[in-house]
Amino acid sequence: MRTDAPGPDDDVADFAAAVHAVVLRLRRLGERRLGLELLPTSELEVLAHVIDHPDATVTTVARALGLQSSNVSTTVQHLVTKGLMERLPDPRDGRRTLLRPTTKAQDDRRRIDGAWTAVLGQFLDELPDADRGAALAATMALARLAEIDLG
Repeated sequence: MRTDAPGPDDDVADFAAAVHAVVLRLRRLGERRLGLELLPTSELEVLAHVIDHPDATVTTVARALGLQSSNVSTTVQHLVTKGLMERLPDPRDGRRTLLRPTTKAQDDRRRIDGAWTAVLGQFLDELPDADRGAALAATMALARLAEIDLG
């Protein structure tokens, strides 16, 4: 973090670096504590989207994430091989394949969410009250940031 007077772009860069650092720590401490394999970011992103949007297609996932369909298809194959996703024929259109997370993927997601909550709780407990309050006050703004579609 900077010690000189930051400008607006510096503030954004500092915020981005802080969010990135927290996410990396959460992944290391959360998933590893559970003994789960750390998925590559591309697999994690596709899997998270399918968990949140079951019965998506490769095309809809690619569009939503701003990725190439061929890359999503390859990623899906890796997730299927790992037992985290399944491909099912669309009962309304046999030419389409629907993507669904497996029970294992859904269970892992719940365990990860719990681990992240525990780790973040420990982080927050270490902060001074004012910093803890500021971090918790940012919850809605962070949730809104996560929903913004820049694609």
